[in-house]
Amino acid sequence: PSLFFTHPFVPSSIGTATVPNNMKESHIDSPTRISIALFILTIAWFRRKKNASIQEEEFNESKYTVSARGASVLQKGSSYWESFLLCLKNPCDPSTNPEGYIALCTAENKLVQEALATRLMRQGTAITAFSDSSSYCHASSLGLYHAREAVAYFLQKRFLRKDLSMGMHRVDSVTTPLNSPLLSDDRIQFDSEPNAEHFIYPDHIAFGAGVNSLISQLLYSIASTGDVVLIPAPYYAAFDYDVKTIARCEPRPVYMDNPILGPTIADLENAAQLAEKEGKRVRVLLLTNPNDPLGVIYKPDVMREAVDWARKRKLHTIVDEIFALSVHKTSNCPEPFESIVRLLDNRLGNYVHFLWGLSKDFGATGFRFGIIYTQNVQLLQTLANLNIFAGVPNPMQMIISEFLVDDQFVDLFLEKSRLHLISSYNLCTQKLEEMVIPFVPAEAGLFVYVDFSSLLPEQTFEGEAKFASLIESVARVVMTPGQSQKDCKPGMFRLCYTWVTPEVLEIAMERLSYIVMQIRRNRCWEDLLLGSWTEEVTKCGTGLSSKRSTPNLSGLVL
Repeated sequence: PSLFFTHPFVPSSIGTATVPNNMKESHIDSPTRISIALFILTIAWFRRKKNASIQEEEFNESKYTVSARGASVLQKGSSYWESFLLCLKNPCDPSTNPEGYIALCTAENKLVQEALATRLMRQGTAITAFSDSSSYCHASSLGLYHAREAVAYFLQKRFLRKDLSMGMHRVDSVTTPLNSPLLSDDRIQFDSEPNAEHFIYPDHIAFGAGVNSLISQLLYSIASTGDVVLIPAPYYAAFDYDVKTIARCEPRPVYMDNPILGPTIADLENAAQLAEKEGKRVRVLLLTNPNDPLGVIYKPDVMREAVDWARKRKLHTIVDEIFALSVHKTSNCPEPFESIVRLLDNRLGNYVHFLWGLSKDFGATGFRFGIIYTQNVQLLQTLANLNIFAGVPNPMQMIISEFLVDDQFVDLFLEKSRLHLISSYNLCTQKLEEMVIPFVPAEAGLFVYVDFSSLLPEQTFEGEAKFASLIESVARVVMTPGQSQKDCKPGMFRLCYTWVTPEVLEIAMERLSYIVMQIRRNRCWEDLLLGSWTEEVTKCGTGLSSKRSTPNLSGLVL
């Protein structure tokens, strides 16, 4: 017989609970059976009442015009998002609004947007995007095939870095696809049976509306509700939102003995075992290399060992390399970064998935163009169905595929970007050194990870929040707080130095320097937070005649 109530030791999704076999034995008399049944009913009633109370607390229909599911995503993806919007409404401008707000919380490279815009405004680029009927018609939701060919060429040249003669041929200074419906001279040509180790197949590539969208869809496809995603901490603040909102997975920080060196087998195993002791299933390892927010590049052995560990546990590994082409080293130095595609000799198999997008390296977050490279055919079939909700518009695919295979432009663009990065990074870190504020030396990325812990009113995350509030309300500067990045040490902040011009960055650093000086003079925190001295702080740096060294870009004509 079945009792039609939820058994307290069975998941609530199961509608009935079956009486255990030992309760069906003939030696159990009726009164005993009734007592046991009443006992279980009582526990189930209390449990349901408690759950109903929790649900009522979390979702009260009278307060919302959306469902409980809709209400669960009302909260912003980032704790500092409202502060960032404030910076957009009242931005600092050295000439017209020198006392405005300054966003140092967003990892976008505005320093290269003009160069990209100039390239995209060529007449031929616009013609490529809108002159062919494929821009206007239905196509595979994974992406236009010739655009996937172009991206395959780009990934092979920039990430796999194998001999391009293995599987594809250059046609003049651009490329051409074999059997392409667009029989122009600016596409890629593929051999029929290249060596798989040396070649990235277009069939293994899919596009999505940004890397965060691809992470969400990827997790929806390879994990189930409640599954744990291990992420070395500190990590990109928006990962929590990407992991939880649609896929309903649980992001789990992996705390490490040395975050700068990256996760060890022991670090990963400890995090996995802790989750499993809680009854959770660990399903995915999510790695970011170069790391956000630390700005460090994991050594090849660290990446290989992490993937090997995951494979032995039959876990999927997602490798986000969205900052891969924003490396600070000069081009004549030994390559400091190696893609997971190259490290694994292009043998990703069914359990390793590569992600990249235009948002960071090309300063084009607004394009919403993310790329996944995976050799898992079933996963690609799944994405082909899911991607109808988050695909990239065909004209955008045409534009992007046209410039990604322009090797001359891309080479010069990335070198110009590198020089801009180093110039702003040096401006930022030199001022931090003057302030005697520790930071993690960055090897890549658009940010520096700074330790303001010595300035907190108390060594707690409440103290970190007070410091962040002071910086925002008085200095009108917004940075990414460490708590949102799952750092276990209060006072760590990610400072993004490429979202603003060097002139505005200099003003921001002067304001921070003034705040630091006032805190160290033992000014009362209550007085500091009053904001009565905002004008005093925001005037810092506005009259500077900059002595910084600007990057020499005279030889880089795009």
